[in-house]
Amino acid sequence: MVIGTVRTALKTALDTISGLRCYDVFPDSLSPPAAIVGMPTSVAYDTVLMRHADTATFPIRILVGKATDAAAQRRLDIYLASSGSDSVKEVLETANPGSDYNVLRVLSAQGMGVYTYNGIDYLGVEFTVEVVG
Repeated sequence: MVIGTVRTALKTALDTISGLRCYDVFPDSLSPPAAIVGMPTSVAYDTVLMRHADTATFPIRILVGKATDAAAQRRLDIYLASSGSDSVKEVLETANPGSDYNVLRVLSAQGMGVYTYNGIDYLGVEFTVEVVG
């Protein structure tokens, strides 16, 4: 598994959500709604049949707008849905992995609340995504 390639594949899948600006590296500045695919929080080597696959866990932070903006709250609800064309879970789990990975599961969404990015407070959430490849 090549970590940078997987981050780019996750970004590419998220790019299919209309209006969502996606990054596979931390941008200097952003315009919400935005998705940032972070560096993996863990990588476990040799998890399938001795050297046939590794497992990595990636955080994906979604920032939707000012924390006090009602429209941002409604947009976050849509991204959190378990299905639909703007559901982060559905978009990621149905994306074609190509040769980048074999299995992807969106494990959770947590931390719904305010995130500060470059000194600006945004309403957001962090998804945890497990990739085996």
